[in-house]
Formats: sequence, C-alpha cells, structure tokens
Amino acid sequence: MNRESQLASRRWKIAYSYACTCEPRCDWTKVPGRHSGSSGTFLNDGEEVMGGQVAAMIVARQFGHVDIADIRMWQETAEERDARLARHRHEAADERRGVHWAMGGAN
Repeated sequence: MNRESQLASRRWKIAYSYACTCEPRCDWTKVPGRHSGSSGTFLNDGEEVMGGQVAAMIVARQFGHVDIADIRMWQETAEERDARLARHRHEAADERRGVHWAMGGAN
C-alpha cells in the first residue's frame, strides 16, 4: 500500500485510560489518578487485527503508559477521514508556502 492509499483509507484508532505517573499527581483528570486518551491514537501497522487488548499494550509501551484499562478501538468514519485528509492537504500547502510549526510566534 503506497502513502496516498494509506492516507486515504479509513484508519483504525485506539483509546484507553492509564495511570497518572505525573509528580505532583494531576488534579484536572476526570477520574482521579488516571489519564485518558479520548481522541484516540492511530494504529498504522495492522495492530487492529491483534485485538484491542494487544494493540493497546503495544501503543502503551510506545508512550510509556502503565495500568491501562477502558480500551476502545474503532475505525474512523468517512467524515473523520475526509477532515483528516483536508487538514493534511492544508498543512502541506502551508509547508510549501514556508509556514510551519517551527516558526513559533512568527506565524
């Protein structure tokens, strides 16, 4: 699968809650002592076929999250995909014009 077809496919996402390891412990979380990845992390390497538990363990290890729970896995809707692609095209156009995140307060 080439880059364009990968970008255009409806991607899988995973979200879960995990233990807060911040010092001092966060007091703004919805569930005391737990963070939540509500928007979801993309699964890019076929982890969705492994199932939610295994995929969550792989993602959690990458981010250093511990004590994961409340795992949700879903495929983005066509509308979410279209919005992601539009955002990607907009960011690419900005890059071509020399506008990018590294500009700090200049943009």
